[in-house]
Amino acid sequence: MMPTTAQPFTSRSWAITLVIGLSFVGLEYALWLEIEGGDASDSHSWFDLALLLGGYLFMFCLKPIQQVVQRKLCQHSDQKTPR
Repeated sequence: MMPTTAQPFTSRSWAITLVIGLSFVGLEYALWLEIEGGDASDSHSWFDLALLLGGYLFMFCLKPIQQVVQRKLCQHSDQKTPR
């Protein structure tokens, strides 16, 4: 039975995924500030709704992104270890 190497990469893959998520949120906020401006009125626009829905949909993508990053880290580790 081969030992699993997935456990050491779990925290690292989640950290990379959260950095991707935070950069996505930062880009959305910067886009909102650029279009709406700092003095946006209290009324919510279609653009606010689009950003909210985009962020909500991105939340469902976090776990698959984490799995892909973890798989790549494991593959990279397997290639580096001499056999």
